[in-house]
Amino acid sequence: MATSSSAVQIGGARLRFADITAPIGTDEFLSRYWTREGVLLRFAERDFGRFLNWDAVNAILNAGDFTFPGIKVSRRDSPVPPEQFTTNAGGRQVVDSRAVVDCFRDGASFGITGADSHWPPLREVLDCFHDALLESVNANVYCSPANTQGFQCHYDLHEVFVLQIEGTKHWRVFRPFTEAPVEGWTREGAEEALQTEPYIDVVLRKGDVLYVPRGHWHFAVAEDSVSLHVTVGVSCRRGLQFLDWLGTELLQETVWRKNAPLLRSEAGDGSAVRSNGTLEWSRELRESLIEKLSDATLFDRFLRDTIRGLHPLHNIDLLTQGLPEPAALDRVVFERPAGRPYLLEEQSSGEVVVSVAGLDIQIDGIKAAVLDKVFSSSSFTLADVRSWDSELDIGEITELLAELVRAGLLLIRPIRS
Repeated sequence: MATSSSAVQIGGARLRFADITAPIGTDEFLSRYWTREGVLLRFAERDFGRFLNWDAVNAILNAGDFTFPGIKVSRRDSPVPPEQFTTNAGGRQVVDSRAVVDCFRDGASFGITGADSHWPPLREVLDCFHDALLESVNANVYCSPANTQGFQCHYDLHEVFVLQIEGTKHWRVFRPFTEAPVEGWTREGAEEALQTEPYIDVVLRKGDVLYVPRGHWHFAVAEDSVSLHVTVGVSCRRGLQFLDWLGTELLQETVWRKNAPLLRSEAGDGSAVRSNGTLEWSRELRESLIEKLSDATLFDRFLRDTIRGLHPLHNIDLLTQGLPEPAALDRVVFERPAGRPYLLEEQSSGEVVVSVAGLDIQIDGIKAAVLDKVFSSSSFTLADVRSWDSELDIGEITELLAELVRAGLLLIRPIRS
């Protein structure tokens, strides 16, 4: 179902993934475009200025704590040698921000890698993506002078979302030659891509979002004004990670831990032969693997372990976690931070195990339905918890909530009168 325009507001509330994909609904975007097709997402009321602006770029450059390749510079689609904008300090290539500005004035573009670590408001953007997709995300900032192409035609090995912050930029996106590539692009491939027709040819304006799938060739040229945009890269899990996990499962079987048979001939003449021992070994491995893959619960366990291993991006809130005792819990609102997917399992003993943010929390004496609301609600109060179960032991739930706050699994904010 498409998201209605009136429902999308990003002025003061926490950013949602639906705000990114508007005017297309999240479900439609994921089913129709995700990993398949690039798309321009244009929504007139959208403005990313509270997450990044020129003042933010100035603050980042003035911090003066970058080393190459934390900042990269490119002119007319070719990289600028780092020696032109860095100085050597104890073997480190320290970026000279004034030199970067000089390059910019002379028509070069520059990119800031991992900009969210230098500008906290950008972290809300990454949390939004991480919470919706549960994949690894990063944010790079790109600044281009008017009428320039900063970086040459290329493709990325991750999903790309371009958030246009200021100015305008002309983007062209081309079909991939290889589906889901795992190796980087080549200059020859870029030249070949440029001989084809782009399937997206559009000028991004302030507030626009462009989605470019992994492997799709693209490049951009700033229009008649200076351009500022953020690229959010989403690096997804792949099938090979299931094989990595399966390897730990197979180590429980003796045949996978044993040495392989020696590859030598009985004659001792140095020739390698496939002996009867090798044939028996390969049969045992094959039978063990088939049996493991036939286990109907295998993928469920893989997904459960994957969720257990997900760690939130930004999990420190000093004034809620660092004090000896949290504020009076009956006068606060509890909020679920971004990036905390959870699994809840009831044990035969009546105990409930909640797996969240890399932790397995064993809880006794509180109903699973109540715990489900605690971990799934975006916000709630202690009064809400009481309404979920009239027989609830307030002492037990208060102690649990305080512990979740200290662990960073819940945040607290004062109740506004």
